Order: sequence, then structure tokens, then C-alpha cells
Amino acid sequence: MNVDIKALQDKIKENPNDFKAIEEYAIALSDNGQNEEALKNFIYLKNNFPENAQVLYNIGIILEKLKRYNDAVKAYDKALNIAPDDTDIMYNLAYAYIQTKNYDEAENLLLEVIKKDTEDSNAYFHLGEIYSRKKQHDNAIKYLSKSLEYDNNDTIAIFYLAYEYSEIKNIDKAIELYNKVIELNPDYSWAYYNLASIYFNKGDDDKAINYLQSTLRANPNDFQAIKFIVKIYSKHKKYALAEKFLKQECIAMPLNADVHYLLAQVYKLLNSHINYVKYLKLTERKISTFTGDIEKLKQEITEADVKK
Repeated sequence: MNVDIKALQDKIKENPNDFKAIEEYAIALSDNGQNEEALKNFIYLKNNFPENAQVLYNIGIILEKLKRYNDAVKAYDKALNIAPDDTDIMYNLAYAYIQTKNYDEAENLLLEVIKKDTEDSNAYFHLGEIYSRKKQHDNAIKYLSKSLEYDNNDTIAIFYLAYEYSEIKNIDKAIELYNKVIELNPDYSWAYYNLASIYFNKGDDDKAINYLQSTLRANPNDFQAIKFIVKIYSKHKKYALAEKFLKQECIAMPLNADVHYLLAQVYKLLNSHINYVKYLKLTERKISTFTGDIEKLKQEITEADVKK
């Protein structure tokens, strides 16, 4: 819904005590990405209506958008004390608890939500997510499956469910579900990546490579997929293929230090000392993007220079 922010500002100027207009203005600001300014307006409303659950709920939403999850928990908790049967507040409080890794509190709230609303697919999903993080695989599968009864095309829920089946070693079911994710969303790179992991563990390295290449088509910057491909080539001592692949990636990602460092390691395996040193030093030049141990890199360069 498009809201005329300027018109609301004019309305508030005419009557600074028009609290309904201030609320609409704060919501419009938040919808427009101006969350800090929206928060100020909601805090003004809270100071005037400290027992208004809706105002506290909206404050929680904005704090969540600002990733201030501990503060969001406090706002939602106050709102829930005022409106203890409000399932929207319960759900949002549970979500904020998940972000702060307080899974037990989140679990209790979500179980209460589904008692009151037996068709809340999001509540079932987040229960599945919590049990997944707690490594309670049977419960995770139960609630993720329940979530899909109400939204059977939820790719995130299907992805989580596939992961849970792989955790209990039901690999065929996991493969089926990951393929369903890809059917629904061909750009879901992690589904390709996890299928690559499955086939690698099954010993089918060719299929693993194919899925990793699909991962990179969906997300060309996925360094874990790049590393995985090099790992497979290295396993089979196909260092020339690894070199060719990484040189292409260095061209595609000229500022990525990690890719250059990986290529240096391949040259080390190929006993090409000149290229090994060259790519170590190229890594150093791009140090701001390097995710490894910088001191170890510098030591490696020093030792490589000595061996020239």
C-alpha cells in the first residue's frame, strides 16, 4: 500500500496530537526503510500510551528490522504481558528468541501458537528449525512436514526437511527433496551444493562436480563450491584441471584473495615454485578480502621467498 508520507507529515503539523496519523507515519517510514526515524515516532507513542500492546509490538518489529534482537525481545515481551493471547506477538517474540539462540523459550511460545492456530505454517516451520538446531531430527521432520501440509511449495521448508533426512541417513528421500527445491527454484544454490556433498560421500565424484558447477551457475561467488571442486580434482591428482578452473575463477573474481591463494596451493602441488610465489603475492595484494590467517600467509610468503 502506497502511503503519502508528505501528506501525513502535513497532517501531524496541523495536529501534533493526532496519534493515529503519527502511527501511520511511523509505519510508512518503516516500510520505506527509514527504521531509525520510525522508531523515534513509535517511542513517542509508547511514552503517551505505555500500555498499548500494538505500539509495543510495532516497536519490536522495527527493532527486529534493525537486528536489535535483544531489544526486540523486551518490546514483544512487554506487549505479550498486556495482550497474553495475541498469537502474532507470540510468534514474533519466538522469532526474536530464535535470533538470540534462546531456543527453549522460542519452542514454548510456538507450541502455544499452534495450540491456538493449528494451521500456522510459519509456526510449524520455525519449530522444525528449532528442533533441527537442537539435533532432534525426528521432531524436526515432524514439524517441517506439518508446515508443508499448509504450504507445500515452501522451498526453505523443503530444503530444511531434505537436510534432516540426510542427517538420519535417508539419502534417497533427501535427494528427492533437494531436487524438488531445484524444480521450484532453479537458483537455489545450496540445494545443488548439498546434492554435491551427498554424491561425493557416495563416491560419485563426477555427479558431485556437476552439482558444484550448477552451484556456481546459481551463485558464482560461492567460494565453498570452488574449494570443493578443487578438493575433488586434487583427490584424483588432476592438478592441471584444478589450475585451469582456478585461473578462470581468478579472472571472474579478480579481487578475491581466497581464490588466488587456492591457486597458489595448486601450483605448490604442481611443483611450480615461480607461480606458487606469484599467486601468494597476488593474495597479499588483495589482503582486505582474505579470510585466512594473515600472519600465516606472510610467514608462508617469507619461507617461499627463501626457497627461490
